[in-house]
Amino acid sequence: MQLGWIDFSKEEREKVLDVINLLSEDGAVDELGIGIIRDSFANIFFPGTSTVQTRAKYFFIVPYVLKEVEDGKYGNNIDTILKKINDEEKQCAIKMLESDKDGVIGARSLPNKWVARKPSNIYWNGIRTFKLFTNDKISISEYIKLACSLKNQKKVIKLGNHNDEAEENEKDDKDAGDIFKFNFWNLPDVFKTDWRANLKIHLLPEEAYFLRKQIINEIPDSLFAYLLKNNIDANKYVSFAALYEDIKDDVSDKLRLDMRMAVEFGRFIQMAFVQYNLIISAENNTRAIDLWDELKGNISTYSSLDLNSIYIRFGITNYRLKSFLNSLKETLLEENIVKVREIIKNRENDLKGKARAKVNRIGEFDENAWIGMISLDYRFSGAKRIINDIYEGEAM
Repeated sequence: MQLGWIDFSKEEREKVLDVINLLSEDGAVDELGIGIIRDSFANIFFPGTSTVQTRAKYFFIVPYVLKEVEDGKYGNNIDTILKKINDEEKQCAIKMLESDKDGVIGARSLPNKWVARKPSNIYWNGIRTFKLFTNDKISISEYIKLACSLKNQKKVIKLGNHNDEAEENEKDDKDAGDIFKFNFWNLPDVFKTDWRANLKIHLLPEEAYFLRKQIINEIPDSLFAYLLKNNIDANKYVSFAALYEDIKDDVSDKLRLDMRMAVEFGRFIQMAFVQYNLIISAENNTRAIDLWDELKGNISTYSSLDLNSIYIRFGITNYRLKSFLNSLKETLLEENIVKVREIIKNRENDLKGKARAKVNRIGEFDENAWIGMISLDYRFSGAKRIINDIYEGEAM
């Protein structure tokens, strides 16, 4: 498939690239078009995360580099600044590779090549969500423009104080005070030191404590905050469903309800994922066969979920999505698997067109290769990585 767009600005280009990159994330291939529900649950449980985040350290490396814009390290030209930020991120990665490759973005490409999707792009939403950056609305490009503008205003005011009368100077001093008080960043004091000197992928203790505090304080109702606040070892749980079963009696009523709906939806839609792979493989995919053997005894139970509650919870109005899920539920309850497969085929054809839909191209794929999603964990796996980094950093 070829995509095109009119490139009106760098900001618009970044938004389009974000969408394209999301489609290429591991575990994000959404053959049946249910991603909006998956991501809505994930944004409740683990806001600020994405499946391509690798290590918690980048929540600080990116701000440390970006904050240097305000100090004039990269000049005043926007394009030049963006290029130098990209270069700095690459150099930080090269430095970290000296001690550990695990989770370093670009490890397989460096030092000769660099990644298309930079750490600043991957982590920016989380940096704003956790209030490491104090404005949760503006983009990196907008921040750079604003930082340069404020820096220029400071210069003008200082020049004015050299030449104006005393009365004007007093006003300039007041204006300068307001500008100098403007702060974009909320960071641990580590950034004031030579943080590049011993740069590693692991969090420093100060960073670990700080990130834990920010997550707990800024997204207090999230599952993310609950796990950190209660020092829960996320590694004990092999799935989101296992986590839910263990903590459901301890979390708030609202979080319990959301988690229960997520687990029920995950079990329900997994039946469609498995049937999809059985269709594609002409019923030869051994993993799909084994999974269906596990699921088929619970078809009625797993299909009894309240889809309307999910639609209401997330404001789902997409008629075709709702029609697909409602029909799937009704047909699974009837245990009419032939009709279930027809619904799945029609859904992919509706989404992609008959020429591109894989259900019409049986025999073109490795029959034992899993296509699309296999289960939903709502970014729990990614959150585990960040939680582990926080615990390990605090223990240093």
